Amino acid sequence: MIKQLPQKSDLAQLRSEVLERPAIFALPCNLSDHWLDMIARDLNEAMAYDCDIDGAAGTHAAAPLALILHILKSRTQGPAVTMSLEELWDYFQFLHIEINLEIVSRRTSHKVESATLKTIFTNRNVHVTSPGNAGRLDDESSETD
Repeated sequence: MIKQLPQKSDLAQLRSEVLERPAIFALPCNLSDHWLDMIARDLNEAMAYDCDIDGAAGTHAAAPLALILHILKSRTQGPAVTMSLEELWDYFQFLHIEINLEIVSRRTSHKVESATLKTIFTNRNVHVTSPGNAGRLDDESSETD
């Protein structure tokens, strides 16, 4: 049976459970299963509407945006974070990828190296291990002749 998620993320709950803590708790690897599912759903919905912020996408973009800003704020010294809309869209895409990598890591036999505060919004190399293959998936040892 598939569990039913609430219509939208509870931002007050997100604030008390994640955003009031250090930014490291906003990384996908440190989110509870509940928040991992909620943020995955929110990102899927927000990105499906191609930035229709007046409709459903605006409602679903709030929680992922809060996580993005919380992480970015931990990297700056000043009271504000500045970015272009294009950069913001890139952060949404990176978060979407990292959330899905974490879901795969938790729910399959493939284990994905988690993003850190330093690597979360970068085009990093992802290390994945699988049963019977202790190396990278692109290892020469995984090739067949």
